[in-house]
Amino acid sequence: MAVFTLEDLETSIEVMVFPKTMAEHGHKLVDDAVVVLRARVDSRDDLPKLIAHDVEVLEALSDTAVTPVRVRLSTSSVHPQLLDDLKVLLTEHPGDSPVFLHVGERQIVRLPDDFSVDAANGLVAELRVLLGPDAVLV
Repeated sequence: MAVFTLEDLETSIEVMVFPKTMAEHGHKLVDDAVVVLRARVDSRDDLPKLIAHDVEVLEALSDTAVTPVRVRLSTSSVHPQLLDDLKVLLTEHPGDSPVFLHVGERQIVRLPDDFSVDAANGLVAELRVLLGPDAVLV
């Protein structure tokens, strides 16, 4: 059995995978995978959740498409040490994806090409550890 959080660009929802489905599809469940999920909605609790029936992993939609990495920073959390840690983390994962910093509610800053990253090599997980689970959009 497994429980995980399925995220899109706007929200997230908890997904439960029961043992039979886990035996068939559990090997497909990896961090940051793009999936198509066939599920039913369970709304018995306060927050609805999904009960998975089938999981299909989508391969890269286009080999030439570069997806930007969007990082949310609240204005109250920005301090020099955090920015230094973020700079080190981004330079450790060089690649082609541009990085956009969403500072507060209205300001978006595109970082120079020197800070373009490869989002497929564990960077997203490291950013979430540094900044929190809701801080990264890919």
